[in-house]
This record gives sequence, C-alpha cells and structure tokens, in this order.
Amino acid sequence: MAKYEVKDGVGIIPEETKNIEEYAFKGCTGLQSIVIPDSVMKIGCKAFYGCTGLQSIVIPNSVTKIEYGAFQYCTGLTSIVIGNSVTEIGDEAFNPCTGLTS
Repeated sequence: MAKYEVKDGVGIIPEETKNIEEYAFKGCTGLQSIVIPDSVMKIGCKAFYGCTGLQSIVIPNSVTKIEYGAFQYCTGLTSIVIGNSVTEIGDEAFNPCTGLTS
C-alpha cells in the first residue's frame, strides 16, 4: 500500500503514521473525507491544500500541531472537529474555507 491513498473519495493514512507530510494530498479534488489515525501528531504545511471536494474532517486528540495552510483552499469544507490536544494552528490553516459552518 502507498503511504497515502484515496479510495472511493476517502483518504487513507496508515495507522503508524506520526506526521502527515507537507503537500501530502495537495490538489486532490476527488478527496471527500479523510480518516486520520490516532498515531498522527502533526498535519504538515499545505497537506490538504486545494482539496476542494473535502467536506468534513475530524482531527483526533493525538494531533498537537496543524501547520501553515494545512487546509488552505478547501472550499468544500463545511465541518471540522478539532481534538483538544492541538496547541498550535499555523497561519492561514483554514483560509479561505468559505463553506465552514462548524
């Protein structure tokens, strides 16, 4: 299995992954949802940049850092749940996610 893959619109990240790398899913417009395992501690710079089909995301409590522009231009995002362990959210992490309602 590849490190990251999209299957039927769902982004899959292997269980042992500690950090979602920079630009991991950049421009993946077919990505509709993502499953982030509890092993992930950091979401890298522009990891989901331009994923316009991404609609909702749950960031688990294991994540402590969301880097610059991680979800930048994810205009389809309507809902984000951020775990209580996040201590740092980089500039423009959710800019301009104009569809966000929660």
